[in-house]
Amino acid sequence: MLQIKQTYIMVITMLMLACSSDAQDDAAKIRETCNTFIRARKALKEGDSLLIKSVTEDSLYKLIMLHHKYAKMIKTRIIEADLNIWATSVEVNDSCGSCQMSGYEYYNIKVCKYDNQWKVMGENDIYATTERIQRAQQKIVDYKQEVKTRPAVDSILRVVNQFFKDAHYYFETETSEPLSTTCNAETIRFIQKLYGYAKERTGLELLHKEMNAPSFLVGDVIFEANRTLFKFYKEDIYIVLRKPTDTYMIHGFNKMDAEAIDDKAMASDYLNLLRSMKLIRQPRYRDKALH
Repeated sequence: MLQIKQTYIMVITMLMLACSSDAQDDAAKIRETCNTFIRARKALKEGDSLLIKSVTEDSLYKLIMLHHKYAKMIKTRIIEADLNIWATSVEVNDSCGSCQMSGYEYYNIKVCKYDNQWKVMGENDIYATTERIQRAQQKIVDYKQEVKTRPAVDSILRVVNQFFKDAHYYFETETSEPLSTTCNAETIRFIQKLYGYAKERTGLELLHKEMNAPSFLVGDVIFEANRTLFKFYKEDIYIVLRKPTDTYMIHGFNKMDAEAIDDKAMASDYLNLLRSMKLIRQPRYRDKALH
């Protein structure tokens, strides 16, 4: 009986030693995987993706490469993480584990075993989900579109800013010649008609006072199938532009071509039309006598 008991204790001891040995072996492999991942991140910065592919799970590798591609595309300098770090502690949990990395900021790397090989699954409990991959892909698509349209946007902003100056000048002097560089003929005729209406409805003294008050404006460019809109930020105010030749020209206001704005529309949308030419301020700032 004593011999059986001793044999049992010996078997249990051997199993415990084996488990302890396996755990230590796993911990060493997890630590090496985490440290290799950091070396792979450094190598990727130099254009070598082979090491990071070998040590990361497929979805995470795809996400990392998408972020790397976006970082190379954009011109703005990105503040990069300090990669002069190493694993300071390791936790093992069956077929997964984690490394706590050195450095001032919290950084934890998650790893799991795939086909007897440890691979990185995520960082700081952030994993390569389908949604994250799709967002990273869309970010690249959006940036490519932005780069493609940027020259047109710059051109449109130049036209709009010049138009504001020319419209302001016209309402002060009735000199329409400068408007011909930014507006088509129908738009110029409409501006002249609006000027005549404003003299009767508001009076030039009040209008000029409002025109010369400090005013700040930002807007966005919206490309549509057969026209382009400049939209005032957080306002339902628009300038309509088209590009009949090599230059964008203003063709109307508030989503209507100038020739389509009849007397009734001009009267009902009067203040918004003045606003679309940046002749008056937003409602909360403008002179309350304007109506």
